[in-house]
Amino acid sequence: MGVCRRAALYLARKKGKAILLFLIFFLVSALLLICFSVLNGTGQAARDLRSNIGAAFTIRPYAQMTLEDGALSEGTTPVISQQSIDEVIDACEGQVKVYNTEHYGYAKSEQLHFLPGAGDNEASNMGQVTAVRDSGLTDVFLNEEYTLLAGRHIQPGDENKILISAELAAENSLEVGDVLTLTHAGLDQQDGTYIDTIPEKTAFAQVEIVGIFQCDGAADSADSPTAGKAANYIYSDSHLLVNLQEQQESVFEGEIAFYIADPLELDTLLERVEAIDSIDWDNHILRENDFQYEQIAGQLQNLQNLAVALIALATALGIVILMLILMVQIRGRIREAGIYLSVGKYKAEIIGQFTLEAWALLFAGFLLAFLLWLFCSDTVNGLLFGPLAQGTGTAALQTGGRVNYLQPNLLYSGILFAGELGAALLTVLAASGAILRLKPKEILTRMN
Repeated sequence: MGVCRRAALYLARKKGKAILLFLIFFLVSALLLICFSVLNGTGQAARDLRSNIGAAFTIRPYAQMTLEDGALSEGTTPVISQQSIDEVIDACEGQVKVYNTEHYGYAKSEQLHFLPGAGDNEASNMGQVTAVRDSGLTDVFLNEEYTLLAGRHIQPGDENKILISAELAAENSLEVGDVLTLTHAGLDQQDGTYIDTIPEKTAFAQVEIVGIFQCDGAADSADSPTAGKAANYIYSDSHLLVNLQEQQESVFEGEIAFYIADPLELDTLLERVEAIDSIDWDNHILRENDFQYEQIAGQLQNLQNLAVALIALATALGIVILMLILMVQIRGRIREAGIYLSVGKYKAEIIGQFTLEAWALLFAGFLLAFLLWLFCSDTVNGLLFGPLAQGTGTAALQTGGRVNYLQPNLLYSGILFAGELGAALLTVLAASGAILRLKPKEILTRMN
């Protein structure tokens, strides 16, 4: 009778012992599959997170305050030039994917009636203009404080294109595609009354409404002038204020944001940018934003550490429990081994039968664990990785069934199975020490 047939007959005859070993192999395999999937999945999720959300740093100018004779005065607002922006991009050596500029001004139009604010009058009925390269990269849209309802965002190649609020559009019966004529304006106070500092209009620009946004979340203070109300904000391309003679070409007084590909490079790039001499760092602030990458990456690292600890624990406990059970079972089979030896079977053949029995049960347990995890991994993936993306302002890890980081990999699963086969073989050899150590005559004597 061959070794394989003897192993099959033993498993069929000793169903209780076979089921016990099968359950041990199933539980150990399931735990190892889950832990290795979490280990590999968190690594892939971290890489996707880095490439998807990236990071950003901003250069923000601020006016210095001076105290003279007990009076506090504010200096002129500093600016940054396009040349300095180009130097920043060059210093980052290809890491900058895109950048955004901001400049501020005011505009009014005979075709626009702005929603009244505090102290509203005919002269101060104007809106604040934020001129940008890409309106979708401004903080209010990135943080979803404002939502684009219709049309599109301002793009770098635009000229004389604007976004207006839904409230302002409704007030003036405007929609996407309408064309207006804007003129320059300036806001100040005189004797407690808001005035237009540019009473004589000499600069005009025809603009097209390309988008309408909602700003429900914006809260205006009671003393906000008309131009300071969120509903009266206008977002335009970077050429409009130049055409309205409120901005010099390629000179910006607002925040400049640079978006990079890899958050891990952020600190290095900041050091290079701070070394640029053309920017006066006495009146500019360099601020970083990793879109909470460090927080999420830390949580992913904690999951990896937990997976490694569970792998070590499952391996150690599995081997110990398996060895104890096999030692008890194999020692109870000394008589069987003696009979085989008496009919001329070799020790290697006997140990081979024990190994085949263990391997057959391991294969069944591993296969069942693999199939169960294959069907359950997507659900666990959503529960595990979905909450990590909440509150980040990005959908990088909000898989929603699109990316299953925990799906078992056939190659890694095959390597894990081969490792379990090797561990089972070593465990059988260790548990069969009595048979390997004793001579056939000694085993037969013990039988008597």
